[in-house]
Amino acid sequence: MTSRSTENGRVLLYEPEACDVSVLLADADPVSRHVLATALDGADRITVLDTADSGRPLHRWPLDGVDVVVLADAFRPRPASLVPGLVHKGVRVLLLDTRWTARTVGDALAAGCAGVLVKDPEIGRLAAAVRAAAAGYVVVSPELVGLCPPARRTATPAPARPRGDRSAGRRLRSLTEREREVLTVLAAGLSTREAAGRLEVTPATVKSHVSHALAKLSVRNRLEAVLLMRQALDEDRPPWS
Repeated sequence: MTSRSTENGRVLLYEPEACDVSVLLADADPVSRHVLATALDGADRITVLDTADSGRPLHRWPLDGVDVVVLADAFRPRPASLVPGLVHKGVRVLLLDTRWTARTVGDALAAGCAGVLVKDPEIGRLAAAVRAAAAGYVVVSPELVGLCPPARRTATPAPARPRGDRSAGRRLRSLTEREREVLTVLAAGLSTREAAGRLEVTPATVKSHVSHALAKLSVRNRLEAVLLMRQALDEDRPPWS
């Protein structure tokens, strides 16, 4: 994950500025708990206060002083159902699993999770996600961006648009060809570094294009921009064609 400290949106696919974070690691497998906790506790400015068996009732979890709960193997068999209770207690929750689907990603985000992550042996990615969650962002593994649900539609009438607001199509047409190209590659699930390699530019250049696109699209963060692009690409004729 790479850094963008200037973005004000909620969803982060990269690492924000470092902060001190206290973590509880929950997993039904004691060996996995030990391995993940030991590795994560060695990350800069992160302290694993305790671990918990995710099969135990929530009231037995040691949550005092915890900023972020990392809940591994979220769907085996019931840990994900604990998310609303943890969120109600004011704890940020990161779910780790290897078997994500569009439905489980959508359900997790709707329940208030601070992040949905592919369980990855690369501890650096988990540490970055923990810091992002603690900072108030929602974190999505690049591999899961394509599974994120579009904005929910409701039966209630849409509020009047503020004067000067433009349609999604017009906003997308305001992007340069290179900005659309960058968002298209990111919409395919590539990370910033992978997108840079595909486009034969530097990661800093990719981030610069994304920053400019956010302002033109009137969105708060990279994920919203990517989802807007994905919706456009799913149309028979993209608005800029």
